[in-house]
Amino acid sequence: MRGRIVRVVSALAAIAALGVLVNVGTLAADNNDNDNNGGQHRPPQTLPQGFETHRELLHDAIRSDEAPENSAWILESTRFMGVPFRSFMPDRGDKPTVDLPVNVGIIKGPDGKLGLYDSGWKQLHYIFDLNTSCCWAPIRQQMTAIGLNPNDVEWIVIGHGHWDHAGQISEFPNAILYVQKEELKQIDFFLNYPSTFDGGHISRVNTDPGGCARSPVCGYPPQTVNEILGKVLGGKAHIVDGRHEIRRGVIIHPAFRGHTYGSQLLQVNTPRGQLVFGSDTYSSWEGIRDWNVANIQQTDTIQQMLAYEKCYVLTSRPGDMSFHNCVSAHEPISYTAGYPLTSNWWLIPGGNCSRAAELTLANGEGTHVPNPPPRGACTPVIPPH
Repeated sequence: MRGRIVRVVSALAAIAALGVLVNVGTLAADNNDNDNNGGQHRPPQTLPQGFETHRELLHDAIRSDEAPENSAWILESTRFMGVPFRSFMPDRGDKPTVDLPVNVGIIKGPDGKLGLYDSGWKQLHYIFDLNTSCCWAPIRQQMTAIGLNPNDVEWIVIGHGHWDHAGQISEFPNAILYVQKEELKQIDFFLNYPSTFDGGHISRVNTDPGGCARSPVCGYPPQTVNEILGKVLGGKAHIVDGRHEIRRGVIIHPAFRGHTYGSQLLQVNTPRGQLVFGSDTYSSWEGIRDWNVANIQQTDTIQQMLAYEKCYVLTSRPGDMSFHNCVSAHEPISYTAGYPLTSNWWLIPGGNCSRAAELTLANGEGTHVPNPPPRGACTPVIPPH
């Protein structure tokens, strides 16, 4: 309790100090951009339902500290190989190419039921013919191999709807999908964008001749959209508009335009504090640590930075505004000691060289890491397709 009080006082003091450094009245935005709880201004071009004040985030963090704790793992759906580093992190690029995992979060609650953050993908044409990828295995097979029952998955939160994150939703027919309204609006609007003056470039997707680079709907090819809409049309989706609490200690936070229009984060209470899963808004953990943008797709870099800040607020401890509990989708140093949260990792048995990491355990959950953890050389294969 004393630690939580110190945390609140320290955080509020830091927020109050901002008002001393700048004459807020001088730089005030329109009054309509004020929130009603503390006077913090909504940043320009931030949607009202996507804005959360520091106080609101701190309230969620403090209240979640008292919530039931969850266990958490990540597993690697595939791995992008040989990606030009500067296309991933334009302000770093200290090596020519980099390999990027596609991480999926798994959360186990006190009732033994599971939730997923993202789902990876299974469309082999997309994975192997349109990308230089390796190490794919079906997610249900991967989960079983690490000792988790895929039939226990009750909900799926997609950080955004791109092909490598929303591609295995249908593998869990009974699970409820949580997707932001803004994500669905973006997909619908730009897939149907008129081509009169742009030759169809604005509405291009990955399967179009020549690909799509960073167009508004790059990442939303047909089979992926079908995965999402299958849940929506089948009555198995909860369409969210901003913040949403799935249950105590498991909270969706909007991160609109942090990667796509409808990006969303997931805060999860665990024995190691609040974890914040960020999908491609948190493409790079080193980017969050060093305040570098990463994986700019349909991204507003200002919104990505503001989403980084949300993790710092939600995971803060007394004297430590921490980035250590921010969970990245594509961090190149995942599954190494360089990214400490993911350092307890192993090769998934029968997983085609894909990897898993145990992030934290709760409620008497025993470790799922083999002893010793398999970490040797591995040669992946490309499945027939």
